[in-house]
Amino acid sequence: MWTASQQSFEEVVAAVEALESDQPRRPGHRREAVAGVRKLLDWLVRFPGESWQQRWHASSVDQAGKEWIDLIGGHEEGPVRRRTFTGAAWRLIVLDVIRPDYAWLYSNMASKLTFDRCEELRDPEGFALMRRLCQQDRRLQPTDSQFSLRQLARVLMHNGGRLADITLEDCIEAYRAQDGYSSRQHSHWYSLLLTAGILPADSPPTIYGASRKGQFTIEELVDRYDVQCRPIRDLFVAYLYERRPGMDYNSIRYLASKLVLLFWKDLEIHEPGINSLHLSDEVAQCWKQRLHDVVRYGANRVGQKRQDPYTVLMSVRAFYADLSHWALQDPARWAPWAAPTPVDSRDLAGMTKAQKHARSRMHQRTRELAPLLPRLVDAAIAHRDATRERLDAARRTAPGHQFTVAGQTLRRTAPVTDPTQGGTGRKGVIRAYADSEPDVVRNLTLEAERGFWGWALVEVLRHTGARIEEVLEITHRSFVSYRLPSTGEIVPMLQITPSKTDKERLLVIGPELAMVFAEIITHVRQGAEHIPLISRYDAAERTYSPTLPFLFQRRWGLRDHEITKNYVMRLLDELVATAKITNNDGSPAKFTPHDFRRIFATEAVASGLPVHITAKILGHESIATTQTYVAIYDQDVIDHHRAFIARRRALRPSEEYREPTDSEWDDFLGHFAQRKLELGTCGRAYGTGCQHEHACIRCPMLRPDPTQHDRLEQIIASLTERIAEAHDQGWLGEVDGLQVSLDAAQLKLVQMQRTATNLGIPTIRKR
Repeated sequence: MWTASQQSFEEVVAAVEALESDQPRRPGHRREAVAGVRKLLDWLVRFPGESWQQRWHASSVDQAGKEWIDLIGGHEEGPVRRRTFTGAAWRLIVLDVIRPDYAWLYSNMASKLTFDRCEELRDPEGFALMRRLCQQDRRLQPTDSQFSLRQLARVLMHNGGRLADITLEDCIEAYRAQDGYSSRQHSHWYSLLLTAGILPADSPPTIYGASRKGQFTIEELVDRYDVQCRPIRDLFVAYLYERRPGMDYNSIRYLASKLVLLFWKDLEIHEPGINSLHLSDEVAQCWKQRLHDVVRYGANRVGQKRQDPYTVLMSVRAFYADLSHWALQDPARWAPWAAPTPVDSRDLAGMTKAQKHARSRMHQRTRELAPLLPRLVDAAIAHRDATRERLDAARRTAPGHQFTVAGQTLRRTAPVTDPTQGGTGRKGVIRAYADSEPDVVRNLTLEAERGFWGWALVEVLRHTGARIEEVLEITHRSFVSYRLPSTGEIVPMLQITPSKTDKERLLVIGPELAMVFAEIITHVRQGAEHIPLISRYDAAERTYSPTLPFLFQRRWGLRDHEITKNYVMRLLDELVATAKITNNDGSPAKFTPHDFRRIFATEAVASGLPVHITAKILGHESIATTQTYVAIYDQDVIDHHRAFIARRRALRPSEEYREPTDSEWDDFLGHFAQRKLELGTCGRAYGTGCQHEHACIRCPMLRPDPTQHDRLEQIIASLTERIAEAHDQGWLGEVDGLQVSLDAAQLKLVQMQRTATNLGIPTIRKR
């Protein structure tokens, strides 16, 4: 316990008298202040404790919040009583006699004089440094600096000490105790501690990120499910450590939940005292039945039928298989845990069917959303233009006056916090309201911001087909150029950072996509020379990236924040609601970022792009994965077939589509006789002449006849002799031509051998 809190009653009163003597106030003010402190101390002394801090906690005032004065009792009532005891409490806090919890500090207001006294008494040099740092940041308004300094003072009131003593844990405690969205956004006090070098250099760049739990250790991943059997718990820890090198954090986290929570913890709940991986048939069957029934654990879909039981079954089966395999390699460590797997092939018999159903649902969703995508694109453009036009009109209008845009009349507000009116509010924020609804004030700046990012995200997602994680990680350094070796043309390329695989890939930037990126860069720069450098938080891996010029960032309060996946979902929902886009059954449509990827793959393949090229663009390891993305339309099959017929009719004269005469039929049959060659048959189309100057041995249209196998071998032998003779005579010009013929002849020989091979297909003989 610190010294100030262990002072006697009279020593505390004397310190208060000295504190008040420095203030030039009316003569009776000091007497009132001292009297208020005496009353508060008289009440605190009733509670047990060896210090005033212990008595303060024993009185339970920290948990009472604003109503803490009601605990004191007494005959006084009204604001005078509240002012007396609140002032007395703040004086004791400034003198470090008591250190309240944050719940009390945040719920009770203090005067400017209180915070000024705290700065002077606790750490005048430290607060002077913080004020200089605030003055150097042009983004800060006076209210921003005031809030930051007061928050730092509260940290010292709660912890004691000086600013240099504040730790990262202290910041996290203060931030988590803040109640309210607005209070948490004023977190520049944390940036001041980082800039001043008080916090470690490896601290997270934001207090929001610092307050979030980083990556759990393997032990923490297992222990959060409270496994009762200690040996089994240790086994899961050892197993996950073995699997971790080949998996990312998100995958190992989900594997832990499947094995520990959905498998073993479920067994412990329903089979108390279980301590072995050797499961009886009855226990295994009951567990598998519970797994297929409903979701019992977690925060989502509890009580609903589980849609992914086979992923859990496969994980458990792999767990048992790994233990059995490792038992052969390291018997001392793993052999005691080798056991028969409770999941056999019969349990996985329905997995293929479930995958087909899931694929069918995905294809059906793609078929429903693809026709709606043009409407969403048009809605994004219209919403962007409308919000931008509304904001521009408001900027041209003086505060308090009306303006009309697209038939809607609004009045720009003139709040007392408007910086143009001498206020201390945020610069560049323009608000307006309709006279018919004066209580509904619209933030036109925010509306234009959301309109722009809604349009930008829709365009980038539909033109790239990239995953949302990959899109949000695009930086200003992701643009590269490629010079075509044939023409020397410069092709702009977009470098996609891998999110699920370790392979980077490059995408061609078309004119439309280039225009979108140009507008994004201009918007993010906001007139500056460079894009702001920010650090991006990866929610899946729970790590922060280095500071980079990310394109998808926006100004939020005092800082430049990354655009998150949740923010993207909200923007898409707003666009769907604004455009009133509905499904065939009339229900509101629902676009997710991954829907754009599926539609991109479907349209690419339907437009003639080979599947393996589409897989390369999408970043898939296997073509089979790309094929699951492609939704095949019956109408597409019909359209492609009709287009094929149309092209064929365009190439052939319409006179051919009639009954042929006898002479025409004879000519047609004679054409086939003319295609009979020494080594086989020419496969050129009817009515066409030879385009390869009758070099049949080299011609790809020659269909070799297997009966001419011996003759072709004679030709190959002859060509080989002629090449040798040409080398001997120095006829090098002949060597090249003969070699081409020899290579073609050998290829034809292989084709003959393939045609003559008996594949073992039985022949049905007629009696």
